[in-house]
Amino acid sequence: MKLVFDNFIFALKVTLNWCRYFGIFIPDELTGRRQKLLVQAYSVFMFMLFIGFFIITQIILFILVWGDLSLMTDVGLVLGTNLALSAKIAVFFFKREELASILKKNDDTLRFETREEGKKIISEIDRETNAFMKVFFCFGVGTVIAWFLSTPKGELHIATWYPCDTKRSPAYEIIMIHQLAITADLLMLSMIAVCRCRVKLVGLYLQTICDDLPCNVKNKLTSDEEVIVAKRIREYVIEHQAILDCISELQNHFSPALLVQLLTSVVIICVTAYQLAVEKSSDLLRKFTMASFLFGMSTEMFMFSYQGGHLSHDSMEVATAAYSCPWYTFPTSLKRSLLVIMIRAQQPALLTAGGFTTLSLETFVTIMKASYRFFTVLQEATD
Repeated sequence: MKLVFDNFIFALKVTLNWCRYFGIFIPDELTGRRQKLLVQAYSVFMFMLFIGFFIITQIILFILVWGDLSLMTDVGLVLGTNLALSAKIAVFFFKREELASILKKNDDTLRFETREEGKKIISEIDRETNAFMKVFFCFGVGTVIAWFLSTPKGELHIATWYPCDTKRSPAYEIIMIHQLAITADLLMLSMIAVCRCRVKLVGLYLQTICDDLPCNVKNKLTSDEEVIVAKRIREYVIEHQAILDCISELQNHFSPALLVQLLTSVVIICVTAYQLAVEKSSDLLRKFTMASFLFGMSTEMFMFSYQGGHLSHDSMEVATAAYSCPWYTFPTSLKRSLLVIMIRAQQPALLTAGGFTTLSLETFVTIMKASYRFFTVLQEATD
């Protein structure tokens, strides 16, 4: 195995290595049966150590505090977050080989890009994923600080069931690692962003398909130029279909986990807002912790909705890019080939949550509206 997993996108490189060392996702090609068994055992062990054990204790604790709305909320917030994270880790565990293949294909495509315009597109996606990484990192650190400040020395933290001093090793390090496990989200977002990048590169290729060919006096392609353009169109059609296949695979793999994330986010956003509105406690640190959960879940859903919406938009922009090329200089056969791409691009690539709803900015607004409606119902019932 390689000690460091490399990737052309910096955010993917960081998250892949982080996830790999903590057993969330190990994308190396494993040939031996013993290697695969050892890796699987390591992944299960790390999952149980940092997540599985706390899910079990949180379920038990949830039952024990049943009836106390404040304590149930504390436990439920972390339990819901861990269940959503477990769904994502399950995808990386059971679909390791398929996702590793997608990562390799995407990485190879970006590394072979030589055009300045193409490098600019890759650079934009790289900056975007780096921005996501910074947001997640700040949220993780902020949550850790909130836990650290709100937990008295030596006291059992009711929300996480850490039966030890959370300000001393190893409990503090366990909390830190557990919170930074949100890199699973960043890994998913970055893989979707790379597919968007490939879609935009295909649009660039189609738009500039004739830029290096001399202009004919009659505004028509010569026979030699027709051969060149026909070859390029064939390559772009193949690349376009390969990208759509990658997006379809990611959709199939991520869709169940995204459904769990969506449902969990709606519940947590609603309950957290309700607690902040009706709770009479003057504990500012507790309110800060609740507000951080509210902000974190909202931001998480926004990022997935943002990527899903832009993926659909960029996939449809391929048709516009194809129309922007000098198609009027093509013979009828090449016009028909170009038309095939344009027709196919009219069907946007979609990212859905379990097939129930498409992730887009419109969906994010709908989620926030639904959470607010649930919140008002709870508030009216309390009053």
